[in-house]
Amino acid sequence: MVANMMDQKDIDRHWMTETLELAEKGAGLTSPNPIVGALIVKNGEVIGRGFHHRAGGPHAEVLALKQAGEQSNGATLYTNLEPCTHYGKTPPCIEAIIAAGISTVVCAMVDPNPKVNGLGVRILRENGIGVRVGVLQDAAVRLNEAHVKYIVTGRPLVTLKIAQTLDGKIAPIGGRGVMLTGNESQQFVHSLRSRSDAVLVGKNTVLADDPRLTVRAIKGRDPIRLILDSWGKIPTSAKVFAGNDDKKTVRIGLTIGRRPPTTPHPDCFDWWVNPDDRHQVNLHEVLETAGRNNITSILVEGGGEVFGSFLREKLADKIHLLIAARFLGTGVNSLGKWKATSPSDAVRLTDANVRWLGRDLLVTGYPDYDPEPDAPPAKVETDERKSDVAVPAASAEGDTAV
Repeated sequence: MVANMMDQKDIDRHWMTETLELAEKGAGLTSPNPIVGALIVKNGEVIGRGFHHRAGGPHAEVLALKQAGEQSNGATLYTNLEPCTHYGKTPPCIEAIIAAGISTVVCAMVDPNPKVNGLGVRILRENGIGVRVGVLQDAAVRLNEAHVKYIVTGRPLVTLKIAQTLDGKIAPIGGRGVMLTGNESQQFVHSLRSRSDAVLVGKNTVLADDPRLTVRAIKGRDPIRLILDSWGKIPTSAKVFAGNDDKKTVRIGLTIGRRPPTTPHPDCFDWWVNPDDRHQVNLHEVLETAGRNNITSILVEGGGEVFGSFLREKLADKIHLLIAARFLGTGVNSLGKWKATSPSDAVRLTDANVRWLGRDLLVTGYPDYDPEPDAPPAKVETDERKSDVAVPAASAEGDTAV
């Protein structure tokens, strides 16, 4: 039971924190729907819990109301997203909330979907239900950042995952990709894959590493695999094509290079896009095509030229930079040939967070492509946990595009 000494704002934050944790159980499972959790609280106790498990399945609010039953009458419902008002694959949650006799609804954020966007709040209030909006809103937006980006722009959220050495190398020159980071980082990367709709790599990464791009280090679902292959150079024997039982591999080639393949890629879908001004795959068209195919999030895993291209085109929304505590000397640069033309053009990370993953350092942030000239450096939050930062031994269980 929540302590009686807490004021209403503290109480709301307490239950919304639990609601967000509940919602996160659906991460990676609900796309293209948002991640949503719901709690029903009465007399300081939770009487119903629910989270959205999959697109087309019952919504979080409905599951929580079902668990609470008749006790819902006069209770407060907490949800991280404004309840829906429209018919889709399921009826609108708003009708179930009103019918159950809920007295108050507390939601973290208004739904950016034009079909809702404040309508749910208005209908609830018109039916005599109290509504409080904006409790832990920033955390709620971050939780559903991919859905928000997709709904607002029609494009997926693009996250770069870069694993490099202290001197900015991702692989030896001309050599096969090596495992630079450790087991904890590998588990983190596979968790990112499981939560993403798609993972994207370039031709060179496939030719060098021959990755599967599946989820194996943890229990989770495999993403769609997007392969940039402008001229169809990747052999059919590549692991990403062979044994493609889930039929989730998409090869992306140039329209000007389209031709009947001499050796078709079995169980592989093709997207054809126009070249950009560098005669490479037009990444803007790739993202537009992904959005039309209900892909709300893409994890970009390499290689250096691909990372650099997304930064040059200002298309990366988020970055996870894994830094192994070792030097490689000569090697493949993590950003390929991309470079800022002047210090003022440097891309800064905002809302940056730094923490340890075993002996690897993880820096997470959001690129700011047009920062104010005199803007102060971004505030960096650090994990104060002490760690042994000795250089880890080479391991076959590390992190690369596998």
